[in-house]
Amino acid sequence: MATMVGVQTSIDASRRALAAAAACAVGFGATWLLFVRTSAGQWLDGELLPRAERGGYAQPTVLLEPAQLVLNRFGNPLLIGLTVLGLVLGGLLTHRVRAAVAALALFGGAVGVAGLAKQVIIRPELGVVGSSTHNSFPSGHVTAAIALLLAFLLVVPARVRWVVAVPGTTGVSVVAAATMIVGWHRFSDVVGSLLLAGAVFFLAAAGLARWPDKHGEPDPDHSSGTGLLALACGATLLMMVLLAFATDAGVPLLAATAAVSVLAMLLVGAAIHLTRPVDPATGLENTEPPRAYVHPGRL
Repeated sequence: MATMVGVQTSIDASRRALAAAAACAVGFGATWLLFVRTSAGQWLDGELLPRAERGGYAQPTVLLEPAQLVLNRFGNPLLIGLTVLGLVLGGLLTHRVRAAVAALALFGGAVGVAGLAKQVIIRPELGVVGSSTHNSFPSGHVTAAIALLLAFLLVVPARVRWVVAVPGTTGVSVVAAATMIVGWHRFSDVVGSLLLAGAVFFLAAAGLARWPDKHGEPDPDHSSGTGLLALACGATLLMMVLLAFATDAGVPLLAATAAVSVLAMLLVGAAIHLTRPVDPATGLENTEPPRAYVHPGRL
């Protein structure tokens, strides 16, 4: 009986992940249709990140130089390679080999699809003043950043997922904001990147739910409310820093940054919630606190 309940629980978890993947995919397609294929969408992108007077889309703000530094550091292939290596080692050390394989597939798949989409998607000329036909949808940098974070969430034990998620989401928000500030990507490019990585993550999570690691998940996550609060505080703190040190950034840029931060927060929160461990015997969320192990000889 317990085996049957466990199988059904895995199937239900997989279906929830597939539904979330479909929702992200629909969101990605809707973002492309609305912002790339319509004049209203192209106009809104231009209003949020207007063309600079000196040409190009780099925003005339004190944040420009720090944003360039962030992208130069994050775009270092050696740094990304070491991070991916840490991902693999984390899976091996925690005996979550299948999770590590799914995480690698997630990262490679998301980055690969983003690169392919950027080559295939055509941005039409719709007569929008200030717009260009250069396609930048979606952003490779943002896709890599959010895919790395989501990949680590697949590998690390449930009890530390929020510990990884809070600084990780802040980092993703900073990278996303930096790509807009330096004029590499439009607001829609960043939104599309987050949704694309989310779709690939939930596909990987669906497969992992059907074929979980034999090691299991001994330590449940007890901090959903605390974690969401920490994410909200992190996003608020980021905006307060921008308001304090970048008074020349302008309302449109700050609004775009805030929207991206909220979307990243919601995506990460959904990722943790939908992949929370459950008791395979009952099919219920494993919310019992971990018990200390006592050797039989010491009873």
